[in-house]
Amino acid sequence: MKIILGLLLTAKIVLGIDFPDYQCLKSQFYNPISLECTDLETGYLEKDGATFCNATHKFDYTQETDDDQIKFECTKCGEGQAVSEFGDICIVCPTEAPLTNSGICKCDFNTHIFVDTEIDGTAANSPACTECSQGFEPGFRDKHGVPRKCIKCTNDNCQCQYKAGYCFPSVYQFDRVDEDISSDAVANPMRSRLLENNLAGVLKLCEISISEKRNNITACQMLTNLCVLLHSQLGDRSNPYSACSLLKTLTTTQFSGGIGVILHRRPGWVERIPWLLYDYTVDSSYADNVQVLEEEIEQFYTFERGLNTSTLDIQVISYTLEGEVLPISPLSDQLSLCAEPVLRFGTTLSYSCSFSVAKLQAKKTLFHELYLQVEGEIVPIPVLVENNLDTDTGTQTSGDIDSWTLTRRFFLVDNQIGYEYKDNQEESTGLFIRYAAKITLSVTVAESRKGNINVPLLRVLYEDVSTSQRDSKVETKLEVVYSKSGEQLKDDLGIAVGVVGFLGLVYAMIKAVGYRRRNNIIEDCSCRTISCFVLFLCSGLGSLFFWVIAGTSWYYLCIYKGQSAVSVFLPLDLNPFRAVVISCFVLSLISRLHFLFTSTSYDIFFIDWEKPKGKFIPTSTSTKNEETLTSVSIWRTYFLANEWNELHAIRKINPIFQYMAFLFFTEYIGLKHLSTSQPDAFVDPSTVEYVSQYSLVLRVGIIFGVMFVLWVLQRFYNFLYERFICDQIQMYIDLCSISNVSVFVLSDTIYGYYIHGRAVHGHADADMAEIVTALKREEDNLCSKRGLGPDSEQQTFDMVIPILLRTNYNRITLPLTSRDISSQRNAKSDTEKQIAAYWHINRLLSSFIDRSLDDIDYTIGDKLFLENLFDMEIREPPPGKGVLYNDRGQSFENVLYYGNEWLLFTWDVILIAMIDYSTQHFTLAVLLAWFINEVLLKKISEWRCQKNVGDKALIDERFLL
Repeated sequence: MKIILGLLLTAKIVLGIDFPDYQCLKSQFYNPISLECTDLETGYLEKDGATFCNATHKFDYTQETDDDQIKFECTKCGEGQAVSEFGDICIVCPTEAPLTNSGICKCDFNTHIFVDTEIDGTAANSPACTECSQGFEPGFRDKHGVPRKCIKCTNDNCQCQYKAGYCFPSVYQFDRVDEDISSDAVANPMRSRLLENNLAGVLKLCEISISEKRNNITACQMLTNLCVLLHSQLGDRSNPYSACSLLKTLTTTQFSGGIGVILHRRPGWVERIPWLLYDYTVDSSYADNVQVLEEEIEQFYTFERGLNTSTLDIQVISYTLEGEVLPISPLSDQLSLCAEPVLRFGTTLSYSCSFSVAKLQAKKTLFHELYLQVEGEIVPIPVLVENNLDTDTGTQTSGDIDSWTLTRRFFLVDNQIGYEYKDNQEESTGLFIRYAAKITLSVTVAESRKGNINVPLLRVLYEDVSTSQRDSKVETKLEVVYSKSGEQLKDDLGIAVGVVGFLGLVYAMIKAVGYRRRNNIIEDCSCRTISCFVLFLCSGLGSLFFWVIAGTSWYYLCIYKGQSAVSVFLPLDLNPFRAVVISCFVLSLISRLHFLFTSTSYDIFFIDWEKPKGKFIPTSTSTKNEETLTSVSIWRTYFLANEWNELHAIRKINPIFQYMAFLFFTEYIGLKHLSTSQPDAFVDPSTVEYVSQYSLVLRVGIIFGVMFVLWVLQRFYNFLYERFICDQIQMYIDLCSISNVSVFVLSDTIYGYYIHGRAVHGHADADMAEIVTALKREEDNLCSKRGLGPDSEQQTFDMVIPILLRTNYNRITLPLTSRDISSQRNAKSDTEKQIAAYWHINRLLSSFIDRSLDDIDYTIGDKLFLENLFDMEIREPPPGKGVLYNDRGQSFENVLYYGNEWLLFTWDVILIAMIDYSTQHFTLAVLLAWFINEVLLKKISEWRCQKNVGDKALIDERFLL
């Protein structure tokens, strides 16, 4: 590698022009710092970004005593003369090395070197071609390609000091530099061969080019590249001898000297030094990082396909490690080792791939700078290296923008700096490779004007891997993300959660007060009341969080997918949304399990109104004063109990149809593709060139939206079906009336539901002819109405029973629940107790309904509006009396699935959403939800309901199917 000492050429650029053509004229050279073609002075030549005297001109330098600087000049040689090895004298070519048109003395450079300088550095009297000895070959070619030496030159046998592949005169003094480097892939710090061979040399060449007002672009470029390779030291000034600190010192010194041009809107920038860091201590173009990142670009972007403003036009300037600038080109593979980024505006990209360490070793180390080209100007894109150490704290880059060290240049793979320096270069081995493990291009839409964006930001995270792991794989990730300035999803969700939390608290307090009254709890803060308050709070918050999630996801789904002018982007920080989804799932799970318990643990009894048709006969166990009636058939009660069990788990919708229809619309129709993180709304991925990854917010929106629409349609169908075809709940009430059996349900201590099923015909144990005749009489209004009250059709009631009735009920059932620990239970005795308890409870409850009890009575009335609204009893019942509230619906559904459809629906949706969040698979989520709900929970609920009816209704469980 050669870094050639060159001349400084003045060049200026003002940001606001298009990229110039990289192909400059022969009389010009391309300046990668000012990004323009600059005229060469007569006698000068440009190569690899450096300018020097051409083959027909020699250079002279004199040391001036005033400012102690060395001045260079190019002087044309005479006719037929060439320039010597060091370029400082003109020589006459010998006969064996004729002068070529390019101005050099031509030997057979395959085996010979051209010698025109004596060992002591003076000009040779007779320049000649010299053949290299056996085992040596021509080397050390100068800037014109002429080999000069057969062996390596050292400080011991020549007057040159070789640094960075260049021969420095002995008068030069080199600054102290730090060639050590640390890596997570190696145990101890090591001396880098790359830094040892080049850092001091390129630093001196860059200093000379600036102080001598000569432009050696490659030297300063390589110094900049060496700083970029030390990614963790970009903002660290604790080591004054590192490449970054030396570059910083060089930049600061030149700024203080007032030498500079206007570069990229940065007045006073030193054009000889590449712009690497956003350093506000020496450059007043910006006040801080916030001003840089919030600078608005005057370009209107849109989501409409086919327009130039629907894509980001990013151009790249690349550099070799030695500082050579490569042609400017559109962004392609400079951001990733395995994929080209999709620059469609608004399309989020996330792509990962794996590489072997051996493949990384074969990659060429290149450095890149990004520019966003907009209308009539180019905008530099800053780079944030996330491994960078903060200047003050010495920690990795934090979330505080002011602590960031923004830079301009980055690389994908570095397989050079990891070589350890040894005196014998052939024994030097690479110990580690540094690569970009994650690159994120962040684009933020400006808050002030719709369609404009702020300056994009490129975030790079580097990692090191040991070269000993050649066959191991490393993963790289590329992301392109979009957001909106001032986006406050976290704050908005925080406000929403706070509001619904307050509403949930109020709801839980109201429900707890109602629970306390319905269970006749005297203590204000009993453990039972507090536990139920917590359960009610979970239920209320679960439903309210459901609406928060639905509103948030539907908002982004509708607005993001439906906009042409940019106004909304998907949120980047999904942790708040994810927290709400998980919280909703946990709360819904608690509510679902609570419902599973309460819907299978209530007290229930079937009051048989049937009277015996026979005589009074004595029983075998009765005394002489005791008699009993002839038996009444129990099959009507068994039949109603079985129908109640079947009714228990029936819903107002068909869950299987709900699941199948959801899969049909999401998987077959393709609605799931609406949840991709790109502005295109499509259901067929073959119609677009790129399909982005799925968004959690949009995916939840699809689940909630499709499930809710299907649920509403099923509820509407259910309404029509019940209204015009068949109402299963009403059929059960009618069945009670025909069977002459009432249903008495106590969901709480003194609160419950009553279905009045007393037959208007007096009995139900009849043959078919009697039943048909009775129904005909009822149809012709020849008998009384079925309702409890006079001339009333009201058969269903909410009820608050007198506490004395509950006391008598408990007294009767106590022998069945108590156990004699000291003795083994007798099965026959238990059966007799159960039969006796059944007869007494049937008599007690039927007498209560008939108002034949002296000290227990009830009234019939209507609930107040607030009582219906809050589902609690505000008024105290009259002393010693209960109240049967006319049920305008069918409130006993509250202990069945049928009356808890909203709870079950929200549980279905949040369960599918939670499973899909973990699996990203709609079909698997639906299958698991079906198994959990329709197989597991439903079977457990049916089993518990059957057992509860058998125990509480005092019915032999063997007859419950």
